[in-house]
Amino acid sequence: MHGPSTIPLPEPYLTAYRTSRRSGPRIAAISVSDSPETLSQAQVLERLGLSGDEFAEGIFERCGVKQRHLDLSDAFMQGTLQARSEQIERDLMAHSIHAVDALALDVRRIGTVFSSSLYSLGCPTLAHGLVEHYAMNASTDKYHITGVGCASGVPLMRLASQALREHPGQDALLVAAESMSGILTRALPDDPRAKVVGSAIFGDGCAAALLSEDPSADGPTILASKVHQVAGTLDAVSLRFTGEDGYLHLARELPELAGAAIGEVVHEFLRANKLGRSAIDHWIIHPGGRRIIENVHAALELSDDDVALSWEVLAGHGNVGTPSILYVLKETIDRRDPQPGQHGLVVTIGPGVTLGLMLLGW
Repeated sequence: MHGPSTIPLPEPYLTAYRTSRRSGPRIAAISVSDSPETLSQAQVLERLGLSGDEFAEGIFERCGVKQRHLDLSDAFMQGTLQARSEQIERDLMAHSIHAVDALALDVRRIGTVFSSSLYSLGCPTLAHGLVEHYAMNASTDKYHITGVGCASGVPLMRLASQALREHPGQDALLVAAESMSGILTRALPDDPRAKVVGSAIFGDGCAAALLSEDPSADGPTILASKVHQVAGTLDAVSLRFTGEDGYLHLARELPELAGAAIGEVVHEFLRANKLGRSAIDHWIIHPGGRRIIENVHAALELSDDDVALSWEVLAGHGNVGTPSILYVLKETIDRRDPQPGQHGLVVTIGPGVTLGLMLLGW
């Protein structure tokens, strides 16, 4: 069951609210691209040199991930973190092109391209490469966002929505691509436990979305969005490199920090948009890990069905960082078939600790 409505609304008001939502930026298309190799948790343990480690095997078993797309080949793993960068750039571009091709868009309508990944691989960026590959107009705006990680979905959509206002009649293309393989390294005797936790959940992934203000376009309208940074939590998520080793550090208390803040943030966001939680038909929750989903599930008093797709994305892909929430959104659109008049709420959690909320209307 959904939690209780924070503000009951008269039906005439709800009807007017829902019919007025048709204008505005719309997520007109969305796609994902994965590498062909899928690894089980047992295979990842073996390739990272963690087989037989009781702590690691327990974490891998309980984290909610069943399989992931990763490049842990001998050739890739033998290279230094620096030496991998060229291969990662090629892979991210290839997946970005594959995801954009699946959108079947008209590149002549693109006014702005946004690309994003957890960390920058230098220049030219993915956005530059996409403009070149598709022979877009030379005046196409392009931006690459780094370091926002799992919280990227909401601010990227907000930026893309703003870009639509700057370029009337044109669309915005958003590509989020991640190579979590690039920061995975084999086990060392003095590895911190946080490195093992990251090794258990992260996967590679790429997603693309087309935003448009064309009223005839399909997809949900972005009605409102908000980001909220939890004070005093900068160390909860951090990318750490030491010599030839590297990992994404996740503080043990991260899920509880997010869970403690999310309830009030969601309450205030919905109240500002004159809605209660019972008005949300589709909950699009970040598949950041078992404890992330469990804490959000409890804090927002969601049903098991509300978070079922987040669990499935986590199990089949792991936490793919920047594009994670787009995977859940695509599954929601494809499998839940949202109907006109329904609402969805996107919830992202990432470095900062930053919470992202985006209200969608169909």
